[in-house]
Amino acid sequence: MQTIKFRVNNRDDAFFQALQKEVSTWLDKQKNGRYANTLMLAKGVLFLSLFWGAYALILFGGFSSIATILLYASMGVSGLLIAFNISHDACHDALTSSKLFNKVVYYLTFNPLGTDAYLWKLRHVHSHHPFPNVDHCDIDIDNNFLIRLSPNRPLLRHHRWQHVYGPFLYALYTLHWVFIKDWAYLFRKDLANLRDIKHPPGEVFGMIAAKAFYFFYLIVLPVGMGLHWATVLIGFLALHVVMSYFFLLTNIMNHHAQEADFPIRDEKGYLPGSWAQHQIATCVDFHPKSRVWNFFFGGFNSHAAHHLFPTVCHVHYVKLSEFIIDKAAAYGVAHKQMSWWAALVSHFRHLYDLGHMPPRTQADQQSQEQYENHQVSGEQP
Repeated sequence: MQTIKFRVNNRDDAFFQALQKEVSTWLDKQKNGRYANTLMLAKGVLFLSLFWGAYALILFGGFSSIATILLYASMGVSGLLIAFNISHDACHDALTSSKLFNKVVYYLTFNPLGTDAYLWKLRHVHSHHPFPNVDHCDIDIDNNFLIRLSPNRPLLRHHRWQHVYGPFLYALYTLHWVFIKDWAYLFRKDLANLRDIKHPPGEVFGMIAAKAFYFFYLIVLPVGMGLHWATVLIGFLALHVVMSYFFLLTNIMNHHAQEADFPIRDEKGYLPGSWAQHQIATCVDFHPKSRVWNFFFGGFNSHAAHHLFPTVCHVHYVKLSEFIIDKAAAYGVAHKQMSWWAALVSHFRHLYDLGHMPPRTQADQQSQEQYENHQVSGEQP
């Protein structure tokens, strides 16, 4: 089993050392340090109220079928606002210093969206974050037959049309996650750089219970209280289509755009540069210094800040992004930032390019074959 590591240690990376010092000094002056503040509390109350308020109106409002379907769709929007702003920070232990409190908040806000909190944290924190955009180490680009997201993944004939059919597949993303992906990952022993996975029985039981509750409160209970079954099912579908597009069209270009790098490890398993340089190279920011975008998108628009400082609450990312941009310019590190629209266009151009581009070199093709046949593990910084 080969270990993946970075050629430059973070201690020898002048850019990251200078950045880390400036960020630490600033966070030390904040009332709650790197954790959440009163703004975060207000956002949590607002977005949770929007989600469960819409649900209460579905059950007790007595609205028409169209209005009920629109309320379901609004739950898709507010549900993603909860995931972006609360669940994600809790997943990274960035809300408070209490790991138990973070875990409870994470499970109570993420599982009601139909997606399993335990499995997503396993994939997101332990696979994606250490090695974003590295084949066989980042689950977000691995094992995707229909969409090719990395120039180092195999090119299949149907990929030439992925920029056309991609938007239609995107509409089903969260439905696939709820009904298929969670279950498939539950029974897989290997996921990207994660090997010989053994899930705690309590987490397996918890997933089954959470899924049952999800279908009960969104489908069974509304029908049982007199709503027409067709209205409920159409509303449930509308919730997922809205949630899917909202999630992907504000998140997928963070790593999957023309400007993002897809580093290749050498024959000894080394990735170029340092861990910090890798995070910068593989991230694309849009409006990273905007407080409005930060308020609604939970810092996903400031993705470099999140990947460099994942345990810092996103309410601090506007300031952290200023530090990153300044230090990157001073040390000659390429930080990518653009508008949301430009990032979205870049993503679809990326899909088009990868639908026609074979693996970049013959060595890459041979490397793919090699790593398909050998286990790969990841060494985190």
